[in-house]
Order: sequence, then C-alpha cells, then structure tokens
Amino acid sequence: MTNNQPEKNQADHQQQSLKILPTNLNTDRSSINDYTIPTSSNTLASPTTVIDTEEENDKDKENEPYCIFSRKKLIMLLMITAGGGMLSPLSANIYFPALNAIQQDLNTTSEQVNLTVTVYMIFQGISPAFWGSLADLWGRRPIYIMTMFIYCLSCIGLALSNVYGLLLFFRMVQAFGSSSLIAVGAGLIGDIAEPSKRAGYYGIYSMGQLLGPVIGPIIGGLVAGTIGWRWIFWILLMMAATVLILVLLFVPETLRSLVGNGSGYANPTPSQWIEHRKQKHETNKLNTIFGSTSTSETIITKSRFLQCPDFLAPFTYLLQVDVLVCLTFAGLFYSCYYCYLVSATSLFSQHYGLTTIQIGLCFIPSGVGCVFGSFVAGKIMDKSFRMALNRYKKNHPGVPIDRACIPLDFPIYHARLRTTWPLFVLGQCITLGYGWTIQYNVSLAVPVIFQFIVAFCMVFLMNGAQTLMIDLFPGRGASITASNNLVRCILGAVITVCVDPGIRGVGVGWFFTVRQ
Repeated sequence: MTNNQPEKNQADHQQQSLKILPTNLNTDRSSINDYTIPTSSNTLASPTTVIDTEEENDKDKENEPYCIFSRKKLIMLLMITAGGGMLSPLSANIYFPALNAIQQDLNTTSEQVNLTVTVYMIFQGISPAFWGSLADLWGRRPIYIMTMFIYCLSCIGLALSNVYGLLLFFRMVQAFGSSSLIAVGAGLIGDIAEPSKRAGYYGIYSMGQLLGPVIGPIIGGLVAGTIGWRWIFWILLMMAATVLILVLLFVPETLRSLVGNGSGYANPTPSQWIEHRKQKHETNKLNTIFGSTSTSETIITKSRFLQCPDFLAPFTYLLQVDVLVCLTFAGLFYSCYYCYLVSATSLFSQHYGLTTIQIGLCFIPSGVGCVFGSFVAGKIMDKSFRMALNRYKKNHPGVPIDRACIPLDFPIYHARLRTTWPLFVLGQCITLGYGWTIQYNVSLAVPVIFQFIVAFCMVFLMNGAQTLMIDLFPGRGASITASNNLVRCILGAVITVCVDPGIRGVGVGWFFTVRQ
C-alpha cells in the first residue's frame, strides 16, 4: 500500500457517509435534517449577509458541544446500552450447559440440539445487517425498542416450547432480535462521543458483550442444574424486560442526522414528549397574544419511516480492501479467543479433573481480562489519538479542526491501530504456548493466567478495529458494526466447528499451534 493510500481510503469512506447529510447548503446541518425544509417565512439573504452568516455559523460550531448530554447522562446511556449489548452473547453461551437436559426433555438427538446453536450463530451474523441499516435511517431508539420487544417474545416462546420445532424457530427469532443490539449500541457511541474520546466510550460499552461469553456458561450451568433449563429463558426475559423499560424511559434519540448533538427533537422519550408539549403550548399562547407565527418551524416533507434503507450496505463495505483486512484481522483473533472458551470445559475436565463448578470458576480470569482490557484499551487509544491530533495540528497550523469530522489527510489508521500491534504479538505467543501447557499438564494456574492475557489482548484489537470503522464511516456506525459482527460470527462459527475434531485429531498442543 502506498503512503497516500490510507488517506485515499479514508476520503472514500467519509465521502460515502456524507450522502446521508443534508443537501441544503444554506442551513445548519446539525439542526435541520435532510427530510425537512424551512417554512415560507424564511427570506433570501444577500451575498454579503450569507458570507457573514457562514462565518458566524463556523464560530458557533466551534463553540458548540459535540453532545449536550451531561456526564451522568452519558454514563447512564453507556450502562444501558452495555446491558443490551450483553444479551446477544449471553444468550448464545448461557445455552451450552443445558444442551443435554434439553435433548432429554424434548426427546431429540444431539445433532438436532446442536443445530439450534448453529442457526443462532447464523442469524446472529446476518440480522444486524438488516437492523443496522434501519437504525442509520430511522434512528437508534425505535430499533432498540422493536428488537428488545422481539427478543422478549422469543424468550417466552423458548421457555414454553414443548416440541423441537418450536425451540428451533424461537431460537432463530431470539438471535434475530438480540444480535442487532450490538450494532445499534455501537452506532449510539459514534453519535455521542467525539473522536478523541470515542475509544474510551467504546471500551466501556464493549464490557457487556465481552462478559457474555464468560458468565453465560456459569449462569446456565447453575440454573439448568438446579431449577431447570426453561428458567434460563425466564431469567433472560427478566433481564431483557428491564433493559427495555430503561430504554423506553431514559434513552433518547441520538442519530446525528435527526437530532444533531442531542438538541433536536425526534423519537422522544416520555419526558421529552411532555416537555415538548409544554413548550408548544406556551408558544401557541404567545402567538395568540402577539398574533405571530414561528419562523423557525419546519415542515416534515418525507418521513424516514417510509424510506427503504440499503440493507446490502454492511455487505458492500466488506468489498473495500482495507475494511475487509482490518475486520478479518480482528475477527481471527476473536475466533482464537472463542477457541479458549469453547474448549475449556472439556480440556480442564480431562486434563485436570475439575468439576463443573470448578470449571465455571476458571472462566473468571478471562472475564476480568475483558473488563480490565476494555478500560485500559480505551484510555490508551484515546491518548494515542490525542497525540496524533496534536502532531497534526502542529504540522497544519492553519487548518481548522472540527471535532465532528476528522480531516481527510489525518493519519487515522496509525492513530487507532499503532497500539494494537504489541498486544497482537503477545497474544499470538501466549496462544502458541497455551495448548502445550495443557497437553503436558502444567500447573492449572498457567493456562488460567494465559486466558486472562489473551482476553486482555483481544479487547485491544477488537476495540481498535471497531473504533476505526466508526471513524471511517461517520453516521453509519450501526451498519459498519453489522459488517464487523458478520465477519466475527462467521469466523467464530467456523472455528467452533473445528475445535473438537482438531483437538482429537492432532492433540491440543498442535491444534493451538496451527490455530496461532
């Protein structure tokens, strides 16, 4: 790749994303979306007035906050979206310990029960392409509500399923509803976090989805072994219903083409709707007294809900070489981490004679590694970005920097990915030795510590790649995250199928060596 190729790719990505921005150049894009027009009361300005107005608008934009939400509000949004993002991987992994119980209860075969796992992963990879495209057009909030409602219905269906066909069907519906939450949540992060702070925000958000594969088997084993496998889905229903209520009450619309920095009004929460009604009532009273009409009112000319989004966008993004290479790079390392999780139960039981509860406790270090890695990765990557931005400002003193838009010649690839390479090398070295420590029955502490290190490294790579994609496709965070999810799920599904045959065929040591 030539020296100018990253800048060219970055320009191409941002040019594509700019298609969703308003086309009226004489209006403030942060306050008037592409589906509204000014009322007829607006008058044409002279050229001098237009120039002065544009200069004033530029100054106003420099002083305007990227997001008007308070720090407490942002933290609340992160916690709610992290909880929603955890549901998809949690639903996938909480199911594993109950497979034998489900097989016996429904009087079916192991192949049929394993098929429910396969279809879940397939829909987990495909459905975000549908919902992510809708979220980038209709807004984050309505998609959150619709998908959470679908997920809740699927949990009820799974808990009440008494035949295999219903179990298979509702498992597909569950994946269809839950997997989109990761993509929509990542889009929300792109809406509320300016580039210099985005990695840190995404690090906090990703804790939920990274903890799902770790705590899922622990919860699933305890529930299935005590009160029955059906209670797994009742518990998931209670968790999802809690998230749905929180979203309904407290998560506002954040899509910047709809509400700008959060000051606009669209897809309101109950409190926003009440406040808007009060303001409208006061405005109408003033208009009645003074006999005037509002000149700032806009007329909605085309509803976004009548528009058909580009559902193929997440797939077409993968046709761009840099996107495909970056997501494949991160996806392969994620699939390596999944090898650890999938193989741990059988390996620790066979080589160390651990019980089910003891094996569950062995997942804790990898969970701690995910949480610790998410926090540290966000801090380090944000600092790396700010260092690169300061160097850019020093080398380009006359270029104005807009917090909402990264300059096309800014070294964004270097700023986001340079901190990931040392962790990639470390993770590969650890993976190389992991299998051999188990094969030769080295102290249990060694492979458990290795799991912690690999989880820590994996978070760096995944967060770096995801943050870069959101930077390259502003306003399309949900769609590009759907692309990431597609690559990750496909690679994860393939490696999951290969783990047991591979270990039986060449041994655990050589399997992880070849995998590395």
